[in-house]
Amino acid sequence: MKLNHALLLPLVLASTASFASEKSTIQFSLDNDGVFGVDQDYTNGIFLSYTSGAITPYSLFSPLSLSYWGGASLDKFEFTLGHKMYTPSDIEATEPMINDRPYAGYLHGEFNYISLHPQQAQRFNLTIGTTGENSLSEEAQKLVHSITKSDEPNGWGYQIDNEVVGSIGYLSHFNLLRQRSVANTDWEISNVSEVNVGNFRSDVSTGLMFRWGADLGGSMGAANIDNENPFRAGMLGASQGGWFLFAGAEARYRFNDITIEGDRPGVDEYAIANGEDPSIYDVELENVQATGVAGFAWYSQSFGATLTATVKTPDYKKAPESVYGTGAVTLYAFF
Repeated sequence: MKLNHALLLPLVLASTASFASEKSTIQFSLDNDGVFGVDQDYTNGIFLSYTSGAITPYSLFSPLSLSYWGGASLDKFEFTLGHKMYTPSDIEATEPMINDRPYAGYLHGEFNYISLHPQQAQRFNLTIGTTGENSLSEEAQKLVHSITKSDEPNGWGYQIDNEVVGSIGYLSHFNLLRQRSVANTDWEISNVSEVNVGNFRSDVSTGLMFRWGADLGGSMGAANIDNENPFRAGMLGASQGGWFLFAGAEARYRFNDITIEGDRPGVDEYAIANGEDPSIYDVELENVQATGVAGFAWYSQSFGATLTATVKTPDYKKAPESVYGTGAVTLYAFF
């Protein structure tokens, strides 16, 4: 097979780079929209991840490694247990709402194959989980709100139904420009592109990420343009320590989203009981979407932390707000 060497040039230029750290990583992440004083749309996410130390690509996975295509790479496995929660704008309402986000929860596991290089990073993803009552979202939100004395959510009887759903995906970070700055720092502009296919969601996206800080080549791919779990500490594996500021924006075309379009038996029953057509409660997916992120990451050889703010356009048509936001905190340790 002939390779296009022009496309591989950024990899080859840095193929002799040595990776400073090959440690395993434990990460805990929390997303919440409470920092903006609201409780709506994507309202909470919690994630626990383990990323292995450096692995030698097995023959089965070797095509997923950047080293397979001509450059040195640091490869890892990542396992994530996550929970996401979505609610309408008025969680105290006891009736289903028209033209507002359905209640939905997603309890899931991820398996990721990560391949890192100072000029490029990529992640292959397999995610599988469950929506509906099996996601335990109603119990989780009611417990937290009882502790924090927040408004009681009254509409979980109308949530997206139990379904086993998942997706496969590919994410790429590609360095477009990196230059030396003041005080031993660099600034960088990279392209971030992603594709996902599955009955949970299917979409394609691309955007630009700007970063400024120390050892950017060793943290390529850690910060993502995503309002759900926007930082992946397992992709810091080529660095002993550093820090950086980051900001990015992307455009997306989403083909399907079960948290918007999934069946809601409780809504159908409610509409029929009240002599209504259940279709008046259907929510229409907004295919064209956009997301922006900004944050700060700092890490040593042993641990680190990241703070991120995200904004996005609505996921569905006739949404009551034009912009939705969340804040995220990520804590991680290397061993």
